[in-house]
Amino acid sequence: MGKIIAITTPKGKAGKTTTAINLAIAFALSGKKTLLIDLDTAGSCAVSLGFSKDEVANKLFDDPKSEISLRRFILKTVIEKLYFIQIGRLPYLDTQKLGETITNELILKNILEPEKSKYESIILDCPPHITGTINAGLIAADSVLIPVVPGKLSIASVRRMIAHLNTIREQYNPELKIEGILLTMYEYNNNLSFTFKKELFRNYPKYTLNTSIPKSATVKEAAAKKKSLLIYHPNDKAAKAYFRLVDEISERKLLFNSKGKV
Repeated sequence: MGKIIAITTPKGKAGKTTTAINLAIAFALSGKKTLLIDLDTAGSCAVSLGFSKDEVANKLFDDPKSEISLRRFILKTVIEKLYFIQIGRLPYLDTQKLGETITNELILKNILEPEKSKYESIILDCPPHITGTINAGLIAADSVLIPVVPGKLSIASVRRMIAHLNTIREQYNPELKIEGILLTMYEYNNNLSFTFKKELFRNYPKYTLNTSIPKSATVKEAAAKKKSLLIYHPNDKAAKAYFRLVDEISERKLLFNSKGKV
């Protein structure tokens, strides 16, 4: 049974989509059959995987009378064992408050259930906010990976996300766990990055991952060329860090007790 990992953060420009894409690729290259699902309307995952808008366009929710099936629209990528589908926007989801979402908040969980046994890893690239589609992603997920970039407001951002996860767990998904807090764009020998990392470990010692993704100009180069980092330059320091991330996730014991808050 595949594990569903939601990649999400309430703060933009934290390497969320870069992490979702490269983590999915790293899982696939390590031999795990992996499905990457893009829930972000920006559609950046498709571009990095070499798909055109026409190729990823689908009619998943067009016919309300027919059974919704992901399988018909899942695309095989050029990377062995990696599959992809772009969903972007779920139908009829309220985008304002969690308490106002209607019964369709379970739609993603329901359509993913038949696919879990087909994959070892399912990665959800969620939107960079805590309303609307992200709630459906968190309800469907087994765990959450939170990318965060060093900065004065980032601890508050993490705190806000964890508070939201507690709400999701209380109301919808009591088994939701924290996969980890991932420090991205980390600059070694930089006082700000080092101080922030210490603060993360002090505030969230159970959840802060040992692996950090270093800042690298190659990440932007790959994006400019519409490539994923692990395919564009697999020997780059940031690419190697994503492979280490897969190893750490595979070995790490989940420490988010399903019966208690953080």
